[in-house]
Amino acid sequence: MEKHGGFGRGEVPRNQPRNKESEEELERARVAFNLRRMRTSYTLGDLLEESSRGLSTHLSLYHHYDPFTIKKKMKPSDLGNLCRLLVPSDLVEKHILPFLNTDQIKQVNQETSLGLKVRVWDMNTQSMHQLVFKRWSTSRSYIFNDGWTKDFVRRRNLVEGDEIGLYWDNYHSRFNLNVLSRAAASC
Repeated sequence: MEKHGGFGRGEVPRNQPRNKESEEELERARVAFNLRRMRTSYTLGDLLEESSRGLSTHLSLYHHYDPFTIKKKMKPSDLGNLCRLLVPSDLVEKHILPFLNTDQIKQVNQETSLGLKVRVWDMNTQSMHQLVFKRWSTSRSYIFNDGWTKDFVRRRNLVEGDEIGLYWDNYHSRFNLNVLSRAAASC
């Protein structure tokens, strides 16, 4: 069967100049065509076979990737004279410790240790800081100290109710920190 004018739907003759909009339109048409073809070639039998094997080839778009595995609303204890940021142990054990080596974990967990010096990248201000990360001996939590108040609380004007996000960046061997939201200002 011959296509009209020698070209299929959404195709542009090779000798015609293309502008950016027509290239984007052509790409959208190709994607739509492939999606229609995929939908019609995937049968119920295929779905049942996948299901019986405990897997799926169904694709979905990930609309929003949130790297901040640890989120914390600032409390008075994080901002006051204790000069430390308290992080719950379950979050540390799940999202940080698996990425540290044995020696680093020892430095963090030993009560006699001064802790592990870590780099913390402030994503909002694009600035690097050094803090100490360790297990707090009086609780089952972990803390960041030795610079927390000066480098973050005062410099960033953190107040109660501000929310920060934090995650271990394995590629750069550092923590990335971001102020995610500010507390509503009281009048």
